[in-house]
Amino acid sequence: AEGGYKSFFFELTIGVPGEGDPLGPDEYGYYIYDSGDFMYTSAPNYNWVEIDNRIGGPGTDIQLYDSGNNQDDIKVVSLPFPFTFYGTAYDLITVSSNGWIAMGETTLKSFRNYPIPGAGGPSPMIAAFWDDLKVSGAGKVFSYYDEPGHRFIVEWSGVQTYQQSSQEDFEVIFRDPTYFLTPTGDGEILIQYKTFNNTSYNGGGPQNHGNYCTIGIEDASAVVGLQYTFNNEYPTAAMPLGNETALMITTRGGSVRVYGDVNQDDELDIFDLQTLANYLLDNDPSVLSPFMADINSDGRVDLIDLITMFQAILNEE
Repeated sequence: AEGGYKSFFFELTIGVPGEGDPLGPDEYGYYIYDSGDFMYTSAPNYNWVEIDNRIGGPGTDIQLYDSGNNQDDIKVVSLPFPFTFYGTAYDLITVSSNGWIAMGETTLKSFRNYPIPGAGGPSPMIAAFWDDLKVSGAGKVFSYYDEPGHRFIVEWSGVQTYQQSSQEDFEVIFRDPTYFLTPTGDGEILIQYKTFNNTSYNGGGPQNHGNYCTIGIEDASAVVGLQYTFNNEYPTAAMPLGNETALMITTRGGSVRVYGDVNQDDELDIFDLQTLANYLLDNDPSVLSPFMADINSDGRVDLIDLITMFQAILNEE
């Protein structure tokens, strides 16, 4: 107590998140934005990147084969840049024929999907479309490093659900955290669905191959994570997925922030402009928070941010 008064700090939730809001955060700080979250700058716009080399893409077939029951396949793939996920940097991923990616190496093949976070399946994992899938015939899985775009892409092309043989086309895009900045330093993950058929259900009978698909993320402990959908059920903040939809997984918060005060003196002025200019000239992250300097929220700190800051300062005069 001071002067007869006491201070208390608490969190106050104002309103209930709706379908147009991001899902999360989880205990670590991850959000999942969908392409229906129009009012948020971190929401993704669906923009399919075709890497299937059979239809003109630049990707490499990673040689997964899964013709059906008990044929599940995995491959360990090297990442072209260190990718931080839940605070841990990885240079390897394990890609599954069943629509998931484990960070690092695993021997699990896990065709049957479960809710996440949870003990079922590998951890840590990215469940892009975790279901019992067939990767055979026209179904292939490709990878590609888009070096100019600073992203690594894994695409499941023409794969099918095991029971219904419904076609699925989806991709996971890892964004290099050196170029796409977040407040925690964790990498961003974009998941895109060109063809989405959530059909794996036995019509009331026993479900041997999972309940529809599982989509979401979980950490290495399998305790912390976000579930976007399981058993064809969605949280209030999650838009039901369909063809040509996308998800962005990031630690960028959903709150409105005033960017530009890079020296954190509660003023937007010429000193911020000078600090940002010095950062761009020397590329020295110690002089400021790159996240606060990303004024236009495009995941990069560059000349456009400097010009935007200059215009903002002029408008305040």
